[in-house]
Amino acid sequence: MRIVYLHQYFNSPQQAGSTRSYEMARRLAARGHEVHLITSERAAARPAARGWRREVIDGIQVHWLPVPYSNYMGYARRMIAFFQFAIGAGLRAAALPADVVFATSTPLTIVIPGVFAARWRRAPMVFEVRDLWPEEAIAMGALRGRLPIALANALERFAYKHSAQIVALSPDMRAGVVRCGYPRDRVHVIPNASDLAFFTVPAEVGMAFRHRHEWLGRRPLVVYTGTLGRRNGVSYLVQIAARVRAIDPEIRFLLVGEGYEEPAIRRLAAAMGVPTLGLFGPSREEHYGPWGARTRAVRTDLSYDAILAKPGYDYRRHDTHMETLSVDKAMAAARDLLAQCAECAPA
Repeated sequence: MRIVYLHQYFNSPQQAGSTRSYEMARRLAARGHEVHLITSERAAARPAARGWRREVIDGIQVHWLPVPYSNYMGYARRMIAFFQFAIGAGLRAAALPADVVFATSTPLTIVIPGVFAARWRRAPMVFEVRDLWPEEAIAMGALRGRLPIALANALERFAYKHSAQIVALSPDMRAGVVRCGYPRDRVHVIPNASDLAFFTVPAEVGMAFRHRHEWLGRRPLVVYTGTLGRRNGVSYLVQIAARVRAIDPEIRFLLVGEGYEEPAIRRLAAAMGVPTLGLFGPSREEHYGPWGARTRAVRTDLSYDAILAKPGYDYRRHDTHMETLSVDKAMAAARDLLAQCAECAPA
């Protein structure tokens, strides 16, 4: 079977983020299906590139379209990225032979190329609902005004109307789809899961990681991995860390991710007395860095003025501004901060 799989935020295991589409697509390919996955290249490395890039990842034919996107973007800029990808993906998908078109949200605009390709190829479309959009956007206040809300609701009805089957990630999501009038027997719940093979790690690997990080050692560790966005509410973990520190200062917390709320989370940690280390490029750490006695801010050696003065510099082609920030420099600052906190800790 020929499957055209549409997902704007596809990630391979080498990328940070959800790999649900990768896991599903590679298993379909392993069963002999021809899978073409159409996605966007969001990183800053190729925003100036033009046209599609194609590669094979574990049997999946992945088609990449450069469309810059970040959790730091405002709502209007995100909408531009959504429709920019929708137009390009629709044309690409329609050019590929398909027995079925599989479109997964978010964003909800993914149904535009999905429906277009399905009609052009006279194939059924399966729509996967990862978030009840626009219900969630309205509840969070991200989507306001009668006209935008009316248009978003119309797009939701359009998506369901043109779907042969729908996949929901939870029973509550299925209930939300059914509330819109879609037949319950055509909504299938496939929840998120974890590939246990990724967690089958020898104990010595974990111990080696602990030994490389003096702040951790053999201490208990609480880990959060994911987006640090507005809707994730990760700031509560900082408050928990501050309370736990008073009960047992040996317990460690590790937050791994990025997003719009990252600076606010860092500042909250500093304000609550949690040792906080901020790593910065050429931005002004006095404006964006953590404040307080238990904080450190480490920045690159070059300022923005020095970077812009480089001959032939082009911000659109520059991968990163943090190449002069070494691991040794960051680790030295972390050791200094922890040593200071140990000296100031109450007896």
